[in-house]
Amino acid sequence: MLLVIPLKATKRMDLTKPLTKWVETSHPQYKGSQLTSEIKRLNSIRADLSKALASSTSHSFSLQNNALRDLFEYHACLVECINHGFPSDARDADVNGTIDANLLFWWKNAFEAYNGHDDGECSQRGRAHFTFERSCVLWNIAALYTHQAAQGNWTSKEGRIAVRNGYVLAARILRHIMDINKHSKEADLMPDFYEDALEMCHYMCLAQGQIPAYEALKLKLAEPNASSSTYTLLAKIAAGIADHADRALKASQGLSIKDEPSSKVWGGHLKVLSMLFHARAEFLQSQVERRENHYGNEIGRLGRAVKMAREGSEFMKSEGFVKSLDGPASLGNLSNNLQSLLVNTKQRRKVIVNENNTIYHEQVPDSEKMAKIQGKDMMEYDEKDINLPSEMMPESLARPMFANIIR
Repeated sequence: MLLVIPLKATKRMDLTKPLTKWVETSHPQYKGSQLTSEIKRLNSIRADLSKALASSTSHSFSLQNNALRDLFEYHACLVECINHGFPSDARDADVNGTIDANLLFWWKNAFEAYNGHDDGECSQRGRAHFTFERSCVLWNIAALYTHQAAQGNWTSKEGRIAVRNGYVLAARILRHIMDINKHSKEADLMPDFYEDALEMCHYMCLAQGQIPAYEALKLKLAEPNASSSTYTLLAKIAAGIADHADRALKASQGLSIKDEPSSKVWGGHLKVLSMLFHARAEFLQSQVERRENHYGNEIGRLGRAVKMAREGSEFMKSEGFVKSLDGPASLGNLSNNLQSLLVNTKQRRKVIVNENNTIYHEQVPDSEKMAKIQGKDMMEYDEKDINLPSEMMPESLARPMFANIIR
């Protein structure tokens, strides 16, 4: 039921020669012979990553081969290189010697499996700086976080907190990628780094990260003393999930990516996810109306739930959905969840309509005019705080870069 951000795969490339040449000819402070250890370190870590990041779907293999640890170290080293005057902007690539030194990093588009071959999607100068390399590394860290979250322990309180935090971290990293590339021209970016693509993935993380809160509170409904306030809160949490999914769907339809096959496939999944949780929110709110003896309102809410669940089920019959999804079996799948909700909602509506016609005689409001359920955001974080966790930064390095330079 859960989407996982695909990895950006890379290929083995020897950084030693181009990095040494660039330092030798263009660095304002150092010579290549002074940075032999630093260049060798960068080359070695990247070589390990090129083996671990085998494909867009090799998350488990990557983690087994310590990719997350290596990505942290490599990112910290890249940041330190930028701090020490290494190229960090595509706008300077034509004059700072990187292209002449053939210092060009290479990564696949993460959505290549959907969109086809990706050579030439980014300008040469767009790949000739360390911010591009940083962005690709950060993308993969976020992708691995979404995989770990989907595979996490969804049954315990501690496990659900860890799942939620993993999605928040992934969302923050995607925001950071947006920030460090905000001045880049679109021609200098790969399509998966367009703002619309990053927004789509960002809000997908927030939508899925809120599902553990829904699952946790849902357990309380089985308790004999479950109150109307529990149903109300659960309805708002469900609506909040749908709101995040709607924002991700909107981003998938942005002008820069809407024609990409990946955007259509992800957009279809996000649309159905939104329909499912909007329908769940309406059904839960109908239970509040039932408990408070507002049978006309209950019928109206159930009518909206039936309509949304039916539309979601019909939409799933169209082509173009994500074929490989992740997540615990307890979440079920979108199709079965929609069908189950549709059946149960129709049955309850049939019963209460009959009772209302024979007993209560309450007026049934126009379901289209009923107040929208206001979603509750359980994933809120300070989006202005773009700082990354310390384990990804230079201060985490047990062996600091540029510490033993021979003058």
